[in-house]
Formats: sequence, C-alpha cells, structure tokens
Amino acid sequence: MRQDTTSALAGLASFAKLQDLLVARSKEGCAEGTMTFEAFEVALGHAVRGLENELKAADLARYDVDANVVMVDGQEWRKCLEQQPKTSRSASGPITVARNLYRPVDGGQCLCPLELRAGISGGLYTPVLARQVTYLMGHMTADETSQVCTELGISGPSSSSCDRLPKLLSAVWESHRAPWEGALRQQEVGAAEAAVVAVSLDGVMVPDKEAQRFAKAAREAATKQGLAKQGSGPAGYREVGCGTVTLFDADAKQLDPVRYGRAPEYKKQTLIAQLDAELASILAVRPDWAIVALADGAEETWRYCARPVCYFQKSMQLHRSCCKHPK
Repeated sequence: MRQDTTSALAGLASFAKLQDLLVARSKEGCAEGTMTFEAFEVALGHAVRGLENELKAADLARYDVDANVVMVDGQEWRKCLEQQPKTSRSASGPITVARNLYRPVDGGQCLCPLELRAGISGGLYTPVLARQVTYLMGHMTADETSQVCTELGISGPSSSSCDRLPKLLSAVWESHRAPWEGALRQQEVGAAEAAVVAVSLDGVMVPDKEAQRFAKAAREAATKQGLAKQGSGPAGYREVGCGTVTLFDADAKQLDPVRYGRAPEYKKQTLIAQLDAELASILAVRPDWAIVALADGAEETWRYCARPVCYFQKSMQLHRSCCKHPK
C-alpha cells in the first residue's frame, strides 16, 4: 500500500517541487539552505498546499458526469459544453478541473453536475473553504476576511467574493430556517451549573446601500423644493436586530450564549420569534431556572424584554398546574 501511494505521488509535479525544496534545504551552498526558518516555513507551506491542490483536483474530477442526458428533479438536461476547465477555490488554494455542463431541453442557464455532487457553493467555493469564509464573515468584514485568508496562505478569496458567499448561503438557510433551527436546538445541552437564563434584544444602526440611495434621492428632491432641513436620524442607515439567550451560573459567570442577528425588519418580528423559540426550548427542560431580561431604554426593546419574563413564567406555572391536575 505504501509503495503504491509513493508511486502515485511521484507522478505529480507538485510532489517533485516539494522534494526539490527539501533536498535543497539540506544543502548549505544554495539559497534554500541559507534561508531563515520563517522563510522556509512559508516556502514549505506553499509547496505542501501545491501538492494538496493537485490531489484535490484529481479527486474532484471524479464527481463529473459523462453522459449525453441527465435528469435533475424530473427535468431533462442535455450536454451543451464538454470538458470546460474551471477554477474553484479550496482551503489550500485554487484548483482547476475540466467539467461537463448541461442545459435544459427548453433552454436556460447551464448546470454543472460536478459542482452539485461535490457541494461547490456558488460555483466557486469547496465545502471546507465555504465553511471557513462563512465563519470568518460572522466575526469580521469582507476586507478583513480576505486579509486573514491571505495571511494564512490561502490564495483566492477576494473581498467581493467573501461578501457574496454569506448572501448566497443565507437564501438557502432562510428557506429551511425554522426546521433547521429546531434541529439545532435539539442538540443543545444546558450546563449543569447554570442557574439563570438571560434574554436580550437590541438594535444597531448600520449603513445600507438601498437606504443611502433613498436618502440621496430625498436630499435632491428637498434641494429642488428649496428645503435644506435634515430629517431626524442618520441618513442612509437602518437598524439591524441582534439578540442573545445566555446561561449564567449562580455567580453570574457567563456559560453558553446563543447569539442571533437579523437584517432590518419591521419590529424585529423574526428575531423576536427566534428568541422566544430558544427560550421556550431551554425552559421546557429546565423550568426552574430564573429568567432575566436585559435591555436599554428603547421603548420597543423594553416592551419585548418585559414580556417574555411574564409570559414564560405564567406558561411554566400553567404547565406545572396541568401536570399536577391532568384532568
């Protein structure tokens, strides 16, 4: 088995480059032998990722389909382009693989079976890189995410592509959000030392392209009418909803926070429903935990945070009453 694997690697150009680097490193008279450890670490990482890319490309090619006609969801698709090379982005760098494309019999946008079968997101990202970029985008901006990828030696994810990926995945998530969130809640296990569950709701004003265009049009219209007064509130900004459901122990130490964020929406209806569902799921298992609501002075926010404490306490009282007197 080891002999067969070595023979397979020996035929790869990237493996030969890795071997050349290691041999040269052992010789003091050449540039590789005199480079600093930091420089060698960078060169070694680049060579190893090159080998990884070549191995991934060979494996990704296995997911292609070579047939004149394929059926997708009961619809017939016919081959329209054959062995078209395309570069995908992976966690180790770009990988280029030739693939077949298919078009509906009645015409329309092409489909790539290889991408569907391998789980390529947006026709670009491999599953692992898509997960990594999505995670980073949940903690920083698109520019920062791209810079982190570059710093880690992952070439490819640009700021614009990093910005597009969460929007693409969000559309899929939203179409299945309720059942998927329910499945995630079923996997949650509250810490044994928890004594308090806290729920909070807030909003953050962020710049919005659509709102900025609307604000610009409003300013231009006001200028034409001879009005120069600025409307109340920052122009071109909308409120993003954010909320948390957090467990604390008896000493007020934070244990397991669950964080939610939603795009601007009227009265944060979806976010409120998410917080309610999360809180209900926790209290269904541990109705003895105390409930604390956290909020600033905003009237709308405080109206919600005053409600769940009362509502869920009454619900738990009713539940316990029904258990004692089932009839």
